[in-house]
Amino acid sequence: MTITNTTRILKTISLAALALALLAGASAADAQDREGRWEFTLGTFYQLGTTLDVEAPSTAETNNDFGFSLGSGYNFNDNLAANFGLQWAGVGYDAVVFPEEGNITSISGKYDAFTLSANVVYNFTDNQLTPYVGAGIGWTWIDTNIPDGAPSTGCWWDPWWGYVCYTTYPTKTASAFSYQATLGLRYTFDSDNTFLRLGYTSQWMDFDNTTSTPRFDVIALDFGWMF
Repeated sequence: MTITNTTRILKTISLAALALALLAGASAADAQDREGRWEFTLGTFYQLGTTLDVEAPSTAETNNDFGFSLGSGYNFNDNLAANFGLQWAGVGYDAVVFPEEGNITSISGKYDAFTLSANVVYNFTDNQLTPYVGAGIGWTWIDTNIPDGAPSTGCWWDPWWGYVCYTTYPTKTASAFSYQATLGLRYTFDSDNTFLRLGYTSQWMDFDNTTSTPRFDVIALDFGWMF
């Protein structure tokens, strides 16, 4: 993604934050009853590119890309909550690899990342518009989509299409323990049942083949329901 496109997206996100503040308006001081309520969220996020310090002499860089998320949570009181989330993103990358035999090779591709997380969140006020902070842990699975073995083919009779064969390719996968810290703004609409949440999260993943713990920065926008 070009610098121009990234700048435009960041400007859009900044405008979304301003819109949250304007939505509060004169009712920003109205107290919200979150205590003892569950919530569910659907959202999208924008993951900023980063450089991975992999084992020398290989290098890898990820691109800026969008992803999607599902979440649930429980509000212990108007300030303290626990959130659980599932994130998916297809992230482009560029890498330079050094095979044991052969020449230096540059590769580009797209990997799929799935993250399950559990977080503790603190809302600073019980108003319609409140800043919040949070921290949590999780586990991330990555499918590099790079073939990692011989293909296998399975065939069967389909009642509509007849004799069908399908070939699959095993791919290189990895998983890692992850942990994150987040801050943002939350706005609850007048119905007291729906809300918007705009947050900035830094997430670290403890991969085996990196010389340091890579950090991924994520800007997320969630729409949620309380019940």
